[in-house]
Amino acid sequence: MVKQLIRYHIKQGIWPLACFILLAIFSYGFGSYTVINEFENYEASQQPALLNTVLVSPFFAGFAAILIAVFAILMLGSERGSGRSLILHALPFPKVWLFWIKWAIGVVTLIVFPIIGFFVSWLLLQAFGGINPFDYVTWSSLFQDFGLFLLFDVTILTIFLFAGTIAGDIIGQLLLGTFFLFLNYFTYFSIYAVALLGFGVTYEELDKPTSFLMTITTPFALFFESNVDLNLTYPVLFCLALTIALLFFGSRLYIRGANERLGRFTIFPKLHPALIITFSIYTTILLAGIIGLISSENQFLYWLAIVILAWPTFSSYRRMIGWSR
Repeated sequence: MVKQLIRYHIKQGIWPLACFILLAIFSYGFGSYTVINEFENYEASQQPALLNTVLVSPFFAGFAAILIAVFAILMLGSERGSGRSLILHALPFPKVWLFWIKWAIGVVTLIVFPIIGFFVSWLLLQAFGGINPFDYVTWSSLFQDFGLFLLFDVTILTIFLFAGTIAGDIIGQLLLGTFFLFLNYFTYFSIYAVALLGFGVTYEELDKPTSFLMTITTPFALFFESNVDLNLTYPVLFCLALTIALLFFGSRLYIRGANERLGRFTIFPKLHPALIITFSIYTTILLAGIIGLISSENQFLYWLAIVILAWPTFSSYRRMIGWSR
């Protein structure tokens, strides 16, 4: 039964999985080819970092995050929107297995393709370029980058799967997953909009107490680690804790979802008021912030924009989500 379920889920996510193959070929194959042709043009101090990015490709990790989010949406949002989950939930095995199978396939994909890509790049560099990568890079640096990129992608997979346990269709999962993924950025810019434009607080006063939103409470800190002078211990711990927490709650929410509410924005109507109010607050503050910046940070126009936008924004979300349906 488990083998049949695994085959079924692979068929459901066949398109993003096929795109992983193309992405791996482009990232590792063409990346190795470019390095072989241009390697001697780089300074000796730049060559280790160049080889590191070929053997453990950040290009692959970045686009893999998009593909794995699409995979999660096809695994849950599409399944619920089409009603196929009704059939799956009627099968004689625990429903939570479905959630863990979806997550496991995604994680295995994120592990297998980079490992294969690593060995392919290694062989290409040795065979066609005469370059022994380990004359320039170390296993520890490769494992560090691989671990950071893997955690980055797994966190995004888990976020979108968790969003799918709440949502009732593709649109709901896409919007909720995107909101959860960028929640720290929305919060950061909302705080700045209200404090700077609404109350005239200076940037220096806000920078220190809010910087953690951009450097710790986001998986993107792991992806851009080579571009910032940052201690990655806290971002790693945050992403690990977030992944474990979302898996714990997601596996329980998945089996409690009401099948008769499939195809709606969420399958938990009691969440609708909280989601509507939260989306309305963030949208109003951020849109008013844009207007405030355009109007040369005019405090009066900022608060006027808040007043004008509040009700239309709230009404739009109420119509889209439904207050209690």
